[in-house]
Amino acid sequence: MRRVIKYGGVWLALAAGTLAAGEEVWSLAAVRVEQPPIIDGVMEEVWFRAEPARLERQYRPAQGEPALAATEVYVLYDDEALYFGWVCHEDDPAGLVACATVRDMFLNDDDAIDVMLDANNDLQSAYDFMVNWRGVKYDGTFAQDSTVGGPAWDGYWEAATSVAAEAWYCEMAIPWATLRYDRDASSLGVQFLRMRKPTYEETFWASDGQLLNRVSTFGRIEGLENLPRPRPFKLTPYVTGRAEEAFDTPAYGFEPTEGWEFKPRYGLDFEYRAGAAVSVLATVLPDYAYIEADPAEITIEPTEIWLEEKRPFFTEGFEFFDNHFLYTRRFTEIAGGTKVTGRASRFNYGALDVVLLGDDPRFPEDNFALVRTSYDTPDGHTFGVTGMGRRQLGGTVPPEGTYYGGDQARYNNVAAVDGRIILPWRLALKLEGYKSQTGGEGGDGYDYFAHFGRPGVTDNWGTWYYELSEDFRADMSFLQPESLNSRGVGFYGLREVQVNRAGVRFLRGDLFYEHEWNLDNETKYNVFVPNAMVVLENDFFGGVTYRGGRNASYVPYGYPDYHNDVVEFAVGHRPASWGQARLAYWQGMWFGDYYHYYAGEFTAIPTPPLVLEADVEFGNPRGGDRFVVGNLKSTHSLSEYLFWRLILQGNSADRTSSASVLWGWDFRPGSTAYLAYEQRRDSTGHFLLAEQVAFLKVSYMIAF
Repeated sequence: MRRVIKYGGVWLALAAGTLAAGEEVWSLAAVRVEQPPIIDGVMEEVWFRAEPARLERQYRPAQGEPALAATEVYVLYDDEALYFGWVCHEDDPAGLVACATVRDMFLNDDDAIDVMLDANNDLQSAYDFMVNWRGVKYDGTFAQDSTVGGPAWDGYWEAATSVAAEAWYCEMAIPWATLRYDRDASSLGVQFLRMRKPTYEETFWASDGQLLNRVSTFGRIEGLENLPRPRPFKLTPYVTGRAEEAFDTPAYGFEPTEGWEFKPRYGLDFEYRAGAAVSVLATVLPDYAYIEADPAEITIEPTEIWLEEKRPFFTEGFEFFDNHFLYTRRFTEIAGGTKVTGRASRFNYGALDVVLLGDDPRFPEDNFALVRTSYDTPDGHTFGVTGMGRRQLGGTVPPEGTYYGGDQARYNNVAAVDGRIILPWRLALKLEGYKSQTGGEGGDGYDYFAHFGRPGVTDNWGTWYYELSEDFRADMSFLQPESLNSRGVGFYGLREVQVNRAGVRFLRGDLFYEHEWNLDNETKYNVFVPNAMVVLENDFFGGVTYRGGRNASYVPYGYPDYHNDVVEFAVGHRPASWGQARLAYWQGMWFGDYYHYYAGEFTAIPTPPLVLEADVEFGNPRGGDRFVVGNLKSTHSLSEYLFWRLILQGNSADRTSSASVLWGWDFRPGSTAYLAYEQRRDSTGHFLLAEQVAFLKVSYMIAF
């Protein structure tokens, strides 16, 4: 059951309950200032009026031991923003690592700092702000004590860095206007982390040392007084111009269909916040430029590609609705929508309603709605109820015989209940149940899921069971038809041993097993994957993986009942100031054929603002044609707010390719401009031009 992969990452961060009696509580005092610091990366005298938080304990390489390098964080505030000043001591600043150059790229492999802020004081949800030593930013949100969420949310805030002989510095300004916060509180929850890559060190401030982003164990920023009233209104109008040229690709040439077609678009997003308790959002013809900026993704997998949501209307506060069925990228042509989220005591509630324009043939002029409420107990348990559904508003019905077609396409409802129960010894139980109802014949099915495990990052295991009926339907989901009519069990476990001697930094072993049947108990899928890895003190690593199993679920794609029996060997070098590299080789049975397979992943930093990334995969099957799948990505940051990106991709197996270039500019808080061009080639075997698209988008945020 492929959806379990998502849960694997989520459950690493599950809560283990509230603080035990006698456990240490971390706090520091923030200082109100009349004149705020200048956010330029140079620490001014005003910072040192505050007493710092000191990150004195390691998570890696020796958990619980004193930090190898000192780190201090100073906190200031005024009526405009909350300010964080970091002093990150470093013996050799020339060895600092930063492979990310564009906002929301993965920063955990960089020398970076992290502020997680429980601004609502609900002990369940938090904002996440990260900065690497080059000043590249990452932000996101998570909820349910860090079990759901991710990088989709984008706030407007400032950060700047500088490097000196014995330390690097970071200044951050997070405006109150970008947060949902508890105005009447005198304290807020916070966690500080630092990733220090020259020694593969990670240090933290407040935690039990196992689950660093567990909101219920955050420390506290104390001494806050007379916090400003939130700016209740935020209006973001936008305009885009999109030009597209498509081509037919007959066997001996290509012919333009209608030449360039220009499609202007405009609309706005509106938000009203009644303090920290209630937020109301509305959208009219919402911003599609984020979707149009997605580069084509070329892989060798036969399944649909999952795409991250980027539209502000959906990302703002959407971690509350997060479940493994909801997939808002299904909504491609939206006329308008509204969303309400709020909190009353320990109850959370939210509602979403979206109306489509009618241009999507799968869901013509449909209305989608979602409601959810949940209750958080003082002990960290969470219980929720969700309802979601679709109503057809227009007269057009998708063709009979398609997954969405016929009479049953006229409406679809799904009701769900879920619970997360925290047990002693860091054990946790998660339960989910879904029931669907669909107009017409069929579509009245069920799904339920249970997971039990002990979460952690260096010591993590879990087991699950699920059942998904043949008639289950969820039109708001990423559910694939071949996943229906199945039940399955599985297990995963991970253990990391921190050695730190004889040139070895740590050893890691993990195991994954899953078995899936149809409801008649005929095997559909099973897989067994053990893995072992060693990381040396010079950051070289090596690993071996075995993958065995059987899969009959890809019959619609032409792979009937194939067996896996693959052994993979990988070596490489973890992030350094020059970049990183990984080489892999495997051989064995894959998709019904015997393969020799080679893969390489490379990141190079020729100059600090420029990063080159390459991923090449080469397959040599015994009974078929050789193939090469590869991509090359270049990103260059002209400044903290201005960048360009170039992506080239190709797959020789079906002769597809794409090229895209994007120029982006965050010209003021909450306001952006994008200029992009993309060209795609088809899979006819003649490598001919299939489509090219260009667009310009400008949005401007007004807060009042």
